[in-house]
Amino acid sequence: MRLTRTVAVATSFFSLMGSALAADLPPVGSAMPYEPPPLIWSGCYAGLNIGFGWQSDHTYDPNTFLDAGGDTADGIVGGGQVGCDYQQGPFVFGFQGRFDGSGISGNHYYYGGTPADILGTHTDWLATETGRLGYAIMPRTLLYVRGGVAEAQIGLSDVDTTIPYWGGASSTRVGWTIGAGFEYAVAPGWSVFAEYDYAGFGSQNMLLNYSSPVAAFATPYSYYEQNNLQTLLVGVNYRFNWFAPPSPVVAKY
Repeated sequence: MRLTRTVAVATSFFSLMGSALAADLPPVGSAMPYEPPPLIWSGCYAGLNIGFGWQSDHTYDPNTFLDAGGDTADGIVGGGQVGCDYQQGPFVFGFQGRFDGSGISGNHYYYGGTPADILGTHTDWLATETGRLGYAIMPRTLLYVRGGVAEAQIGLSDVDTTIPYWGGASSTRVGWTIGAGFEYAVAPGWSVFAEYDYAGFGSQNMLLNYSSPVAAFATPYSYYEQNNLQTLLVGVNYRFNWFAPPSPVVAKY
């Protein structure tokens, strides 16, 4: 008898639960209701970033047709960014400008030169102007890619302490950049992000001016230098006109 009552109660309970669930579900064959994500990514913003950068450098000597070798320079980078975004459903479209100071530097021996001939490279700053396309995988989490124009102040030095001589040159290089990252909204108006970027600058003729007590080694000399940069950054943004839900209107009588 107890078993029969238990089965009857369980059957009634699951029958009621099934009816409740069925009432919350749309009819068979109808589309599920779509709830668009909140438009928290629309607006203009400014922020700061810091990270690490790697510069791949390769140098050629056009005067002797020798490969002068290469190295991978590295160092800390950091600066700021400004931009604006527009969100349509889960998609985010925008543009951004960024300027970072750089401590990236490195050096290597000239393969075809004297045993003490050292070529050095350094990047003083890096700037980008990019478009950005993102997708909000969750209301507070944005995945995005970015690409556009890059500029950098890149220098080359040549030092030999045995002769001795020392020379250098720097120039503003223009290239392209592409990157990807994610951004997370931690509070209304505030977000944090992590991002990887690659920038290519091709090759350029660098005319070095020299100083030396030996007159023959104090004349200008040129090298072709090829560079690309990679950066890994983390940062924070503040969005000035974060779109929050409107405050409820209280009627007064």
